[in-house]
Amino acid sequence: MAVVSSLYRYPVKGLSALALPQVALAASAPFPFDRVFGLARPGTIFDRTDPQWAKKGLFVMLMLDEALARITTELDVATRRMTVSKDGRHVAHADLDDEAGRAELENLIWTLLPALPAPPTLLASRAGHFMDKPDNVISLINLATVRSLEERWGYPINPLRFRANIYIDGIAPWEEFDWVGSDIAIGGVTFTVDRKNGRCGATNVNPETAVRDLNIPQALRTDFGHKDLGVYLIARNAGSLAAGDAVSPPQSHHTSAENGRSADVMPNSFMCRGCFYIYEETKGAPQHGIPPGTAFTSIAENWRCPDCDTDKAAFRPYTETKPA
Repeated sequence: MAVVSSLYRYPVKGLSALALPQVALAASAPFPFDRVFGLARPGTIFDRTDPQWAKKGLFVMLMLDEALARITTELDVATRRMTVSKDGRHVAHADLDDEAGRAELENLIWTLLPALPAPPTLLASRAGHFMDKPDNVISLINLATVRSLEERWGYPINPLRFRANIYIDGIAPWEEFDWVGSDIAIGGVTFTVDRKNGRCGATNVNPETAVRDLNIPQALRTDFGHKDLGVYLIARNAGSLAAGDAVSPPQSHHTSAENGRSADVMPNSFMCRGCFYIYEETKGAPQHGIPPGTAFTSIAENWRCPDCDTDKAAFRPYTETKPA
């Protein structure tokens, strides 16, 4: 039987997970208190009194800043007091509602990321979030899929690399991809499985060692022709979830033995080293004002990645290589 293995939220974008025994969800709402805080990179312009969602390249986060995994954090969402630990000992107790407490956390993060020209700025979303996607989606990982990749590639993969809200077990590897566009029931909540989750360089960071020791998006592209792992859900009703709750798949679906390759990437392609978005010259990026056939070298130097908003300088020629 398919069940919920564990539940997590990540109160501060880029910082550690907080395991939950249960959670109450609202219809069409995000996972409660998930990425409600973000650490904006120095020089980024936000309305600090009411900051709005922005692409992840404007924040410090694991995709670019693996040293963030050197600390663990716990947040009491009622009091908004955060405890920060490093190497097994407490190093800060910060009140995130207090200016001095926010500055304490900002300066602590700067000690982890000394290449920054100044401390990052802690932002608190008033009614939204700073998740990677602007809509109110909830992320799900199938542990059987992760195990299948461990067997295929020959090395262990900590599922927390994928920073999901809901981890499930008891279905076939890759079966969750077949659910896209259908409804599923988990505990007391019905969800629409909205889309697949494209992975970025954050998954390359070992959450236990803070070392960038794998290249998961590249390995996925090499073996399957895409960078997808896990799915996004949208809650259709209010209800509660708990570890151990049953997962009811769609009434009618087929089960994939493998997730299959997508279309091959064409030559003259360039990949963002942060989020692994690929720009193909033959396709261009019409939705971003770049017509098909536009050479990468012809794109303005101030152009930024459509997915994560990092600089054009982060792109490199894309060639397929086998996973290590």
